[in-house]
Amino acid sequence: MMIIDREPQALQPLHSRLAAAGFEVSVPNGLENACAALERVQPQLVMVDWDLPSAITTHLLRWARRPSLEGPPRVIALSSFSGEQHVVSAFEQGLDDYIVKPFSIAEVVARAEAVVRSLRTPLTSRDRLELGPLAFDASSNRVTASNHPVPLRTMELRLLGFLMRHPERTFTREALLECVWGLESSAGLRAVNVTVQRIRRALAPHGGRDYLQSVRGVGYVLSARTSR
Repeated sequence: MMIIDREPQALQPLHSRLAAAGFEVSVPNGLENACAALERVQPQLVMVDWDLPSAITTHLLRWARRPSLEGPPRVIALSSFSGEQHVVSAFEQGLDDYIVKPFSIAEVVARAEAVVRSLRTPLTSRDRLELGPLAFDASSNRVTASNHPVPLRTMELRLLGFLMRHPERTFTREALLECVWGLESSAGLRAVNVTVQRIRRALAPHGGRDYLQSVRGVGYVLSARTSR
């Protein structure tokens, strides 16, 4: 894993605990070298100081998620901002978790372990799931709609994959938050709404938007009965 922070020396106790938990921790030598370090190390997990200027965090996130990298890493934000809008905005950009400072080192280690476990846990025991024009290939974590590739971010992929494993079943936003984001996540219910909206926009050009449906007063369902 890699930690990108303007003052990495201040996080030395966290580095030590992560290393003790079995993580191989890498720290770039200066923010200006972070992108080169990401390309060289290609970590599975990145923790980034989200209080850095937005131009830097956006650039780092885009670089980490470049298609040329072998398996884009999961990204956890460390931030002193706890407001709902800050958290939702971070998840909109494709982050996997958001941890508010000051934080418990034990909690950060636990969350890092949870994110890494999700990398090792297949979304389904079957290699391929299909519903109408939608197809999910679990072996490559790719989604297509009418045989066209659908570009999805990490949480969008996880949410759609979960719903494709449970078609025609309605889930509350609370249930989706727990099952897809996890109990340790700081994401709120708005993060579920935002992720659903992004999935719909990605599916729309290929006729798959109507399959992800809202159930008034309840939550969401992935259904082939688009006339519902």
